[in-house]
Amino acid sequence: MVDMEKVKKLTSILEERSGLGVREALIRYYDFLTDDEAWDYDTELGFLLNKFNQP
Repeated sequence: MVDMEKVKKLTSILEERSGLGVREALIRYYDFLTDDEAWDYDTELGFLLNKFNQP
């Protein structure tokens, strides 16, 4: 099941950093990544989820 709190937090972070809607930002960003960069990006998202999920 999807944790909507995590989704809301990530959406907020991505929109704030990119100045775009989350879908547009992710599509634009992923189009320009190498495989290694995409892996790093996914790792960073996981880190942010864990960091902001703590009380």
